[in-house]
Amino acid sequence: MKNIKILWAIIVALGLIVFGAGYQLITGSTVVSSDGRTAIVLTKNERNFVLGEMRGLLGHMQQLVAAAADRDIDKTIAIAKRLNSDSQGEKQVGIIAKTPLNFKKITANIHSQFGKLYEDSVKKRDANHSLKQVSMIMQNCIACHGAYTIIEEQK
Repeated sequence: MKNIKILWAIIVALGLIVFGAGYQLITGSTVVSSDGRTAIVLTKNERNFVLGEMRGLLGHMQQLVAAAADRDIDKTIAIAKRLNSDSQGEKQVGIIAKTPLNFKKITANIHSQFGKLYEDSVKKRDANHSLKQVSMIMQNCIACHGAYTIIEEQK
């Protein structure tokens, strides 16, 4: 009888751990910001890392728009390749664990769109098509920035 109680205690404890991990995966480390968006709470270094990655991708997107507008398909392809490889980036498991599920979905979608942008730029060699794809990617960026902000955790 005592063994059964211990077994049930272990099962309950494991269940709580799994529930907690699942809850963390879905909600992340978030609070509601003063402007109503969901604020993802990161350390100073994590926040700087994420914002640096975003600025880098945004800079490459601007370069791609300029190259595509000039109808320079070879430069468009080169920048699309850079966007694709940069978007794969260095995986930060600690940061990923702190982001809510919907944020993870949006960013995964954006990153897969960078891959499709590169793939299509090579196959189609059509600057207008690349510009349309950048427009679609930017819609996701705007939606994400409209829903989320990243704040530094208070110590």
